[in-house]
Amino acid sequence: MQDFLLPLHSLLRWVAFADVFAAALLCAVALRTLPEWRPVHKITALMALIAMDLQLLVGGALWLKSPLVQVARANMGAAMKEPALRFFAVEHAAMMILALVAVHIGYARAKRAADGAAAHKAVAIGYGLAFLLLLAGIPWPFRGAVARPWLTM
Repeated sequence: MQDFLLPLHSLLRWVAFADVFAAALLCAVALRTLPEWRPVHKITALMALIAMDLQLLVGGALWLKSPLVQVARANMGAAMKEPALRFFAVEHAAMMILALVAVHIGYARAKRAADGAAAHKAVAIGYGLAFLLLLAGIPWPFRGAVARPWLTM
C-alpha cells in the first residue's frame, strides 16, 4: 500500500503547493486591483481546497501505514529525541493539518463575504498562511535528517 501512497503523496504535494500559491497570489493581486469576486477566483480557491483535502486523505493513510511513523508511535518519548521520527510523526502532520484548516477558513470566509474585496482578503490571508505552513512543513531535499527527494517514485 505504501508503494502506491508515497508517490501519490509526493506528486499531490506539488499540485496542492502550486494551487494554494496561485489562489493566494491571485486574490492578493485582485485585492489591490479588482474589487469583484469572479469565477476564476472561486475556482482557483476551490481547486486548492480540493487538492489540500486529497493530500490530507493520502497523507493520513500514509501516516497510518508508514513504517517510520509506526516506529515513532511505538515509543513517542524516544521518537521526540530523533529528528526524523519527530518530524514525520508530529511536526509534518501538525503543520499540514494547520495549513488545511487555514485554507478551509479562508474559503469559508470568502463564501460568506459581503463583497469581492472581503472575499479576496479572506483567501489571500488564509491561503497565504497555509502557503507559509506548507513551506515550513514540506520535507525539502535540503532539510538534512528529514529530507526527501523532489519527487518520490
